[in-house]
Amino acid sequence: MILLKESIQILQACEDVQDAGLIFGTWGNLSVLLEDGTILITPSGIPYDELREEDLVICDMNGNVVGGKQEPSSELKMHVEIYKARKDVKAIVHTHSLYASVASASLNEVPLLVEDVAMVLGGSIEVTSYQNPGTQELAMEVVKHLGKKNAVIMANHGQVGVGSTLDDAILASVMCEKASQLYIKALEITDSPKVLKDEDVRKLSETYVNHYRRLRDFKE
Repeated sequence: MILLKESIQILQACEDVQDAGLIFGTWGNLSVLLEDGTILITPSGIPYDELREEDLVICDMNGNVVGGKQEPSSELKMHVEIYKARKDVKAIVHTHSLYASVASASLNEVPLLVEDVAMVLGGSIEVTSYQNPGTQELAMEVVKHLGKKNAVIMANHGQVGVGSTLDDAILASVMCEKASQLYIKALEITDSPKVLKDEDVRKLSETYVNHYRRLRDFKE
């Protein structure tokens, strides 16, 4: 595989999600959308700390392998459908983080309780219906419940964070895990946690997108 800056970014992102405690074993996957419309994605079954550039796989929007020697992640269909549905998304991070996984088996939605998660995620985190992993049905469920937000939880499975960059997708995944932990912990104290109103979440998200993230992008 020709050296790509995106390959280095994915390998670094694999370290980052491990350091953030979002990954267990070989489960989960990451991808970026390349400028030519193909997808660079992690392979199936290789531990993150053993991944090398040559292990990454390039696929087209029909799910065909066009570069690399390994099998692409079994959740390739999900990545393809998200990119098709969300033109603003250029990176996807799927993990099986602890609290999001608890939420995936016990909740229908994770309401947002604090401002930072609202800024990044843009709305409450919906939980899909259960679909078998790696299927087109699961891919479409994820797209449906993700909507225009930046995170979704897959029933009895894990979570997905998306963004315009890998850093943004990782941040969305971190905030999805934080939001899940906060809500689960809050339910241990009260049956009625103080949930942010939809209008407040919208304003917070707009502030983040139009000010903080724009300022960051300008500095870069």
